[in-house]
Amino acid sequence: MRRFAALLAALALAFVCAGGFAMPVTRAEGGEATLPPLRHILEISFSVAPAEMVEPGPVTLTFTITNASDYDAENVYISSSDGLRTEPLGQIDAGDSRVFSRAHDVTAEELEDGRITYIFSHDGVAGDPDTVNYTVDCPIERAIAQAEAEFTRQFSAVYARPGDVVTITYRVRNTGNVPIENLRVDDAPGEYTGRADSLEVGATRLFVSRVAVEDVTVSAPRLRYSVPAEGDEEREVTLTEARILLADEQLTATLALDRETARVGETVTATLTIMSLGNVSFYDMAVYDESYGGLVADALEMAAGTQTMTIEREYPVRGDASYQLRVRALSSSGAVVETLTEPVSLRALPAESGAEISVYAEAVYPQIAAAGDVPVDVYIVNEGDESAREAVLSETSTDTQLRAFDFLAGRFTTHRRVYVPVSQTGELVFSLRYTNAAGLERTVESPPVRIEIVRGGQRLDAVEEEAPYSGQSVKLSEDPTFFIMLGVAALVLVALAVALLITSRKQRRRQREKLAQLRRQRQEELGKTNRFTPVKRAAQRKGEKPKSEKDGPT
Repeated sequence: MRRFAALLAALALAFVCAGGFAMPVTRAEGGEATLPPLRHILEISFSVAPAEMVEPGPVTLTFTITNASDYDAENVYISSSDGLRTEPLGQIDAGDSRVFSRAHDVTAEELEDGRITYIFSHDGVAGDPDTVNYTVDCPIERAIAQAEAEFTRQFSAVYARPGDVVTITYRVRNTGNVPIENLRVDDAPGEYTGRADSLEVGATRLFVSRVAVEDVTVSAPRLRYSVPAEGDEEREVTLTEARILLADEQLTATLALDRETARVGETVTATLTIMSLGNVSFYDMAVYDESYGGLVADALEMAAGTQTMTIEREYPVRGDASYQLRVRALSSSGAVVETLTEPVSLRALPAESGAEISVYAEAVYPQIAAAGDVPVDVYIVNEGDESAREAVLSETSTDTQLRAFDFLAGRFTTHRRVYVPVSQTGELVFSLRYTNAAGLERTVESPPVRIEIVRGGQRLDAVEEEAPYSGQSVKLSEDPTFFIMLGVAALVLVALAVALLITSRKQRRRQREKLAQLRRQRQEELGKTNRFTPVKRAAQRKGEKPKSEKDGPT
C-alpha cells in the first residue's frame, strides 16, 4: 500500500514538472487559443580578423544582425561578456539587417578559451515586458609564431656614367604573424646601413641609399632582425648580387642618297641608318633635319645590344643640295645622347621638257589676330604642253595634304583656296608632287608665304568661310566627255535654229495675212466713198430752159 502511494506521488510530481516546462496555451473569452509572446526574433553572428593570434592583441569584429520576423526590435544593445562595455544600437525594423565592425582587444582568457563572447538585448516583443537577451560566440585560435620578412631591392638605373648618382631602394615587409624588431639593412655600395626599431604584422618599411658610381658597383644587401615572440631570436635575409654597370652608349647614324645626281623637279630618297652597339637601351628617340629643319620621326625605341633601324625621307630636287640629319635619344642611364650624320651632297641636272609646273601662293590675310586655319590662295601654273597626272598639293611645315588632282592640263592655271592651321608666326611653303607624261614623279615647291600673328590682325572667327572650289583641272582635248558635251551643244543649237526658223515663218505669214486684211478694209472704205449716187430731177418741158439758166447767175 505504501509502495502504491509512493508511485502515485511520483506520477503527480512528474505531471507538475511537465506542466512547468511545457508551452502553456491560454484561451480567450471566445474560447480561441492564443500563442505565447515571441522572444528571440534576431539572427546574430560575427567574425574576427585575424582568426588566429600568437598572443593577445587587437582584432576587428564584424557583426551581422538580421530581423526576419514581422516585429521591430526596439532598444537593441550590444555588451561585452564582462559587461564593462555597452553600446546602444537603436531599433532594427522588421525585415531589416545591419552589418557593422568594432575593434576588440583579445584577452589572454579569451585566447586561452578559444572564443570571444558578446551579449545582445532588446525590449520584449508583442507585449512581453521582459527583456530578450542573446549570447553570441565567435572562435579565436592560438597560432604558432611564424616570423617572416620579405626583402627586395631596386635600382634607379642599371647603367650609369662615371660620377652619376644611383638610388638604391630596399623594401622590407613583415609577412609573418608576429612583430619583428631591431631591423638593420647593410650593403657594400656607399657602406650603407639602415635601421628601424620595429615592424608590425603586414607593415612595410623602405630604406634608401644614394651611391655615386665611379666603376662597376656590386650590391649584395643583408637584412637582420629579431623576433620577440621567439625569445628575441635573430633572423637574417641576404639578397643575391646585382651590378650597376657603366653605360656603353654607342649610338651611330649614317645617311645615304639613292643617287648622286638628279634632275630638277625629281625626287630623291635619303635613307638614315641608326645603329646601337652598346649595352644600354634608348627611349624617346627623335630625328631632326639639320639642313631644312623640321622633325623627321619621334617616339622611337631601341633595345640594348646590337640593333639597327632605318628611316627613309624624300626630298624634292630644286638644285644642288646637301642633306644632314641629327638623332637625339634618352639612354637607360638617364642621359641624353646625340649623334649627327655626315652631310651627303646631290648634284642637280636641268629639268626635262614636258610639263613645266610652278606653284605660287598668296595669303588672304597676311596678319592674323590669333592662331587658327588661315585661308591661302594657291595657283598651279602648267606652262608646258603636256598634262600632269596624279598631283597632290601639300604644305611642307605641317606635312598636311590639302588637295589632289587627276589632271593638271597643259597651258592652264589651276586656282584653289586652301586652309592651313597656323599656331605661330612663320612661313608656309606649298609642295606639289605629280607624275609627268613620261611616268616620272616630280615635286615643286612654292616661294614661302609669311603669316604673322600680331595685335590688330584679322580675326579668323569673324571671317565667313568660303566654300573652297572643288573639282580638277583637265585638258578638254584629252577628255572624252568634252566631245560628248560638244555634240550635245551642237544638237541643242540645231534645235534652237529650227525652232527659230519655224517661228519666224509663222510670224511673217501672220504679218502678210494682217496686211492683206488691212488692204481689203481700205478698199472697202474707198469704194463706199467714191460710189456714184443718181439724183432725180423734174421733167423739162419742151422749149423751156433749164432752171439754172432761167434764174440767171446768182
